Amino acid sequence: MRWAEVPEAVRTAVLANGGTAGQAVDDEGKKINGKAIYEASVKDKDGNTADLVINEDGKLVKTKHDDAADAAAERADRAKKLLVGVKFSHPRDITNPYLPLAALKQDIIEGSEDGKKTRVERTLKPEIHKTFKVAGQKVDSLCMEDRIFVGGVLEEVALDYFAQDDAGTIYYLGEDVDEFDEHGKLAKHNPPDDAWLTGKDTPAPGVIMPAHPKVGDKFRSEDVSATIAETDEVVSLDESTTVPAGKFEHYLKMKETLADGAVEYKLYAPGVGVVRETPATGDELLVSHTIK
Repeated sequence: MRWAEVPEAVRTAVLANGGTAGQAVDDEGKKINGKAIYEASVKDKDGNTADLVINEDGKLVKTKHDDAADAAAERADRAKKLLVGVKFSHPRDITNPYLPLAALKQDIIEGSEDGKKTRVERTLKPEIHKTFKVAGQKVDSLCMEDRIFVGGVLEEVALDYFAQDDAGTIYYLGEDVDEFDEHGKLAKHNPPDDAWLTGKDTPAPGVIMPAHPKVGDKFRSEDVSATIAETDEVVSLDESTTVPAGKFEHYLKMKETLADGAVEYKLYAPGVGVVRETPATGDELLVSHTIK
């Protein structure tokens, strides 16, 4: 739920028990003793994730420390709710104005992170077809390759898989990852703390971009495990920025909260896609944008 839509008593209980203003709160869609139930994840005093179960009056019903089975069950429930009524007639025709991947040939993004020079070569790979089962449907994904260089050395090559539903929402279906050592040689293929696929590692695809994003919208772009998780929030739809590839106005600003609590931002320009990424310790800018 959007923070502003959460009942005031529930917000107060979240804040009083280690939560933060604006964080994600789930409406569980069920009642206990006639009271609607909400859940919010917080960090306990030991730094572990705990789920607050709160009723509509703000009473803390219980605090859960999920084991793997509980977490998997909750993830499956979120996937079921997310995909109700979703249809994929032409999943590779990704035309969402804020991320029109089907028209892209290649983006080059350069900048720095953690004091090191970075370069991302993001290239459409239309010849690659990986099929997923989503909402009971066979979904052919569109593949994008990210080649990531740090300090001039190839560090990672990721194949990311996306699909757009008939309403215009773009889903992230997973990634295959190759990691390279400091000499640019292959070190790991599909490390478990990085690579994942919908249907294999999680029942829940991520949402990369809603069909009609609004300020305050929150969604999970990765919902895989305790270490592969990301919650996104649309924080603005009317920003402007200038990068080497040009000046962009009325762009969408997305706040991304990673599994470790780190916060990053991405800027999406209509008709283009990502034009700027700002990790906690860096800034990466679109240098060139080539369409088919």
